Amino acid sequence: MGIGIARIYRSPASEARSRSLLLFLVQLAFNFFWSIIFFNFQNFGLAFIWLIALWLLILWMILSFRKVDPVAAWLQIPYLLWVTFAAYLNLGVWMLN
Repeated sequence: MGIGIARIYRSPASEARSRSLLLFLVQLAFNFFWSIIFFNFQNFGLAFIWLIALWLLILWMILSFRKVDPVAAWLQIPYLLWVTFAAYLNLGVWMLN
């Protein structure tokens, strides 16, 4: 994530770059608050829905990154896969509780 956003940040100023930076910050905030919803509040259903929103934001971010720097976009794929796995685990915890 860090290398990808650094590549975007260092790219020439443009509307696509600004949108990419904003999307990165929004998805980062969603990522932060998921932990609070899941671990502190133990609201597993809301946490799962939150993760789906996070997954969509990451996908949107990747598509936005691709317009600015395709390498930065590819660097986000492991993150998307990790959030996919986290959603699977979150769903399992929700169903078992």
